[in-house]
Amino acid sequence: MKVLVIGSCTKAKDVRNCAGPLTQHDFDDPSVFQRREAELAAWALPAGELYTGWQHRYMMNGVKALRNRFGSPACSVKIVSAGYGLADEEQRLVPYEATFQGKPARWVHEQSNRLGIPTAIREAVIGYDAVMFLLAKNYLISTHPPLTPGLKQRFIFLTSEVGPAFHPNSVIVPAGLKETRFGAGTMTLKGKMFELLAHGLCRAPEMWDKLLSDNTERTALALIADGQKKLCAA
Repeated sequence: MKVLVIGSCTKAKDVRNCAGPLTQHDFDDPSVFQRREAELAAWALPAGELYTGWQHRYMMNGVKALRNRFGSPACSVKIVSAGYGLADEEQRLVPYEATFQGKPARWVHEQSNRLGIPTAIREAVIGYDAVMFLLAKNYLISTHPPLTPGLKQRFIFLTSEVGPAFHPNSVIVPAGLKETRFGAGTMTLKGKMFELLAHGLCRAPEMWDKLLSDNTERTALALIADGQKKLCAA
């Protein structure tokens, strides 16, 4: 198993007693950014630990389950940040306030270009059997879709979005109101569904090959439902 999970930044962060996180204005001015980031160095944390929103926490629960079951190299994490671009799980980030949520699509498109997100994602996915995207609408826009999977590579999107944002060979797993039955609200649902999918794979590792070969959402949803049963029984 070699899977990459791509999540997004969350508003909630472990800022401890930091009174002045970076703002969008700081990111927009390179000289100000360098000075302010240096001032906040004592509050820097790896990206995997900085975000404390439930979307991220559910996602990392799933990542931990896969690593415990299949080994650390089985699962990698990248995070789309509206301030830092595409951040690696181990990249140290200082507290900041920046988001794509609620912004005009044109602004998101231009800002993501400035941050290098489209190119970074297309480079990051190389070499993985599967890439799982847990991105809301504006974070999907920041990738400059559609994203094209490589030969024998599966892209799986947990999303409520539909339409031309997805390559025809992608798997779209619905994550809307109907799927709140899996135990989370719509704002955190993608993270929860990935957590359950991970537990489903831990319970039935033989389903990995089926997940890669199925071009529908059926196998993913079956694993999510199985993971829910596992957690409920624990």
